Amino acid sequence: MLTFDPDGLSCAQLDGDACVVCHKRWPRPRVRVGRFPDDAPVMACADCADALIPAPMATVVAFPSR
Repeated sequence: MLTFDPDGLSCAQLDGDACVVCHKRWPRPRVRVGRFPDDAPVMACADCADALIPAPMATVVAFPSR
């Protein structure tokens, strides 16, 4: 989980009403991408969340056949 520094963010971003990256307010950010030092959630829009959250690694690994 990423920890974000709240300095320099707007009130809307701090409250989760605007994306932490692009400031977009509509539609309201729905993806939790991290937290602030006080454990408050950090929200982002779907587009920015894709860039912030790494894709999960595959749990199934194919072994080469002989």
